[in-house]
Amino acid sequence: MDKFLNLIGKKYVLLTLFFATLIFNFLLSYFMPKDYALDLKFAYTYWEAIQSLSAMDLNTRNLYRAGIWILDFPYLLIYSSFLIGILVKLYGKQPIIWLPLLVGTVDLFENILETILLNTFPFTSHLLVLFASFFTTCKWILVAGVGLSIIVGVVKLFLFKKHPLHSKSEVEI
Repeated sequence: MDKFLNLIGKKYVLLTLFFATLIFNFLLSYFMPKDYALDLKFAYTYWEAIQSLSAMDLNTRNLYRAGIWILDFPYLLIYSSFLIGILVKLYGKQPIIWLPLLVGTVDLFENILETILLNTFPFTSHLLVLFASFFTTCKWILVAGVGLSIIVGVVKLFLFKKHPLHSKSEVEI
């Protein structure tokens, strides 16, 4: 695990993951119907899900499903790794670095449930939509937590760089 964390925190790996994240974001915007993608909604209801799925024709739903399987599954590994790398740079090997892994895991369950929704539409279960919405909402809450952790880490980094707790002369004994 230490080897992974050391590798993921390297600048060239972070840069590669950053550009891969950008590429996947661009590709996902093509495959995911922006106005109707359940991945992008927060705490949606059964009727909102049905409305979104109904607004898509069969080809759009098939493209959405393909986007989930071909792009979103690898994307969750890429963005999770990228965010873990950023948190390793900011916090070292503190437990907070595993928050993006939790985001990716929740995203995985969300993708599986959304695939089932797409496969069973128009005979969609209320309970299935509830679970899918729960995982989508949890994902966005966790993403906000990761974003906040990054902001706090960057602020702490710059504050301690500008105003160290001890001067060099105080540290020398």
